[in-house]
Amino acid sequence: MRSTLFVPGDSEKKFIKAMSATGMSRPDGLILDLEDSVAASEKPKARQMTASFIAAARAKADAPRQYVRINPVETSLWREDLAAIMGAAPDGI
Repeated sequence: MRSTLFVPGDSEKKFIKAMSATGMSRPDGLILDLEDSVAASEKPKARQMTASFIAAARAKADAPRQYVRINPVETSLWREDLAAIMGAAPDGI
């Protein structure tokens, strides 16, 4: 993998922009962030949006790989992150 791009998990606008990159600016992988780029109050929404994005991207043959950055295991948030996104089958955590 040559390049990855971090994308906040609560920004549909940034999801769309990441998927529309072409040529040399297109990343090989997206890291969909549920941790510190998402405010605590927005985490439930971000989980839902991230899962939906991954599922939709799976339908595109040329989609970059999708990884999810979850919250630290020292918190209780990581369990909620995994519960929300694993059904969408990300390429990695």
